Amino acid sequence: MNMDQALSIFAKTPILGRCKTRLIPMLGAEDALAAHRELVQRALRQVAAATDIQASLWVTEIEPQTQQWADTWQLPIALQEGADLGQRMFACLDHLCGTATEGAMLMGTDCPGIDARYLNAAARNLRGYDVVLGPAEDGGYGLIGMRQAHKALFQNIDWGSDAVAEQTLRAAEKLQLSVFQMPKIWDVDRPDDWQRYLMLKAKEAEEG
Repeated sequence: MNMDQALSIFAKTPILGRCKTRLIPMLGAEDALAAHRELVQRALRQVAAATDIQASLWVTEIEPQTQQWADTWQLPIALQEGADLGQRMFACLDHLCGTATEGAMLMGTDCPGIDARYLNAAARNLRGYDVVLGPAEDGGYGLIGMRQAHKALFQNIDWGSDAVAEQTLRAAEKLQLSVFQMPKIWDVDRPDDWQRYLMLKAKEAEEG
């Protein structure tokens, strides 16, 4: 990865009762919020470990916690803008593609599989394809990259459904864009995902 490529870390600002809501029945609101913070911080560590990355943090609201993340990892911080997720993602990538000569990527913070190696591989593939997609097991995606921002990839998408990746690929096909699909990843959304994440953490601790 080089400084001619940009990466946005797209994160929800940690607000009690508004993050990881599907984990609240199991963990309670405060621990669900703590889970969200932990996942964001894990993602930030992975980005920091990637090679020469021009990263920025894009949040839903700028407040002390998000500013602390930006300061700790020395990242520019920006506000997500748009009426829905698709509009917010497109606005971010449109901005970044205007500043980076070799394209831009956007990643969420819920997928533990997006590590430094994954990011470096996605960046390499973005040099040879119009679009790079990191599809998730639930039918969504955890990462998207493109050489130029294409609004159609973010329109008429059923966000939050199991058809997001499929609809995005269909839109790319209509535009005759070449797409590289990264290995499938999983995201932490429901209680069984959280248990899977805890098992992953335990395994990583054992391996040192």
